[in-house]
Amino acid sequence: MMLAASALRWQDHTVIVAYLAGMLILGTALSRRQQSDEEYFLGGRLMPWLAVGVSVIASLLSSLTYLSEPGEIWNSGITHMFGKMLAIPFEMVFVFLVCVPFMMRFRYTSAYEYLGDRFGWGTRTLGVVLFMIMVVLWMGFVVLASSRALAAVSGMPLWMVIGTVGVVATIYTMLGGLRAVIWTDVVQVILLVGGGLFTIGYVAWTTGTGLPEWMAAASKHLQVSGESHSVPLFSLDPTVRATVITVALNMFIWHVCTHTANQMTVQRYFSTSSVGAARRSFITGSLLGVGLNLMLMAVGLALVYFYFGQGVPLDNNLDASVRQERDLIFPTFAVHRLPPGVGGGILAALLAAAMSSIDSGINSMATVLSIERHHRRRANQTLREQSHQGNHVTEARWMTAIFGAFITVAAFGLDFLPQSLGIVDAMPRTFNAVTGPLGGLFFVGMFLPRAGGFAASTGALLGMATSIGLGYRSELSGLLQQWGLLTETWPAISFTWVMPSALAVTIGSAALISLVVPGRERVSAELTWRGKEGSSLET
Repeated sequence: MMLAASALRWQDHTVIVAYLAGMLILGTALSRRQQSDEEYFLGGRLMPWLAVGVSVIASLLSSLTYLSEPGEIWNSGITHMFGKMLAIPFEMVFVFLVCVPFMMRFRYTSAYEYLGDRFGWGTRTLGVVLFMIMVVLWMGFVVLASSRALAAVSGMPLWMVIGTVGVVATIYTMLGGLRAVIWTDVVQVILLVGGGLFTIGYVAWTTGTGLPEWMAAASKHLQVSGESHSVPLFSLDPTVRATVITVALNMFIWHVCTHTANQMTVQRYFSTSSVGAARRSFITGSLLGVGLNLMLMAVGLALVYFYFGQGVPLDNNLDASVRQERDLIFPTFAVHRLPPGVGGGILAALLAAAMSSIDSGINSMATVLSIERHHRRRANQTLREQSHQGNHVTEARWMTAIFGAFITVAAFGLDFLPQSLGIVDAMPRTFNAVTGPLGGLFFVGMFLPRAGGFAASTGALLGMATSIGLGYRSELSGLLQQWGLLTETWPAISFTWVMPSALAVTIGSAALISLVVPGRERVSAELTWRGKEGSSLET
């Protein structure tokens, strides 16, 4: 499946090198303004809402989406995307009315300060640990998946690609802080959109066709592929890979948890000046996300027509029936079929998608750990010592460098994951195993006033056990078989059930425990959804 090193022409190499150099130059230019904690971590809380909105979607729609969405068209046509689009109105309303205004009520730097105020030190620490695990797995997986694709289509060694992606993203983030993260994300989104639109235009121009012919070819491909993989509307069988309803439910839960409990996202809203600006950022990011997903769906449809619709064999002998090879169709097409330099631009866009997530991850990790260390120090310092305490920008930069190196190493460690899983199916087995329990901690705090730290923490741990148990159900049953405790392997549960089940267990078990072990003290109304006056939060 590996292409020869000559697959990339000198124009392609030039574009990629220019992109990498540009990111480093931008990070260096923005480093001169990073003289205080608030500037480094939050951009002085004065970042433009439009740039913040673009940055939010850049960090969430990583190279995983850029690779998997066009490939998923070969497997399920547009039905998988229909499920994702179905969730958008519901998640937008919930996040706009609940998540953003609630978190913006507090002038936090780290989202996990809320858990400390609501539940105490132990639950706050648990939230930080879960977040760190999630980011290391997420960013490591992003680096690995994008590097595998780049190595496969460029002929470069995997270790070289992983090292380049990790080092460049770490350097410009270390220098420029959140301001560099947001502005480089804006540049990276421009690359993502440009690469996708050029591909769509190229196929339309060279084949003289459009969306109707592409959709017809995708539908015919599903019919002749031996077995229709079109996503059904719904099924009570949890082993069915995906249905429209379960995809929608999964996406709804992912977004509401991410916009409440994920520092990568919440930190950006904290960098704006007001609730109104944060909401405008959210709407911007959401609408841009819809556009990017639809664009990637169109890319996938165009490629199905270009190859299958015209009877052209896939380049590099790729097999669309193999999950991990479907994820390579888009970048392989770019290298083989697009004009010199444009293929390099698509690969630069893939790099941009990976880096837009990595820079967010390492910056948010450095922010959270710096705040936690500062919090512990202040707890043990006198007022005089606190007054002489300077900023922590230098310390945060060192942390950023360390976390960047750690994520790069984690990418090599995650290479143990079976490539046969594909990107879509591997996500709930890695970082998304943490998303539901972590989000559940915040929702318990917001909506269950009786729940104390013990109930919330126990619920989150039970939610994690649910994620792991469902995600690795087949593997666990295989171990039980080896130990003589089972006679047959359990079938795998659909990836779409893992996160909803984990969130339900987290909240449900916390609610039940709180009936037996309620919180020790009366909870301030300000720390729950009821608000300061015991009424609904003002919007």
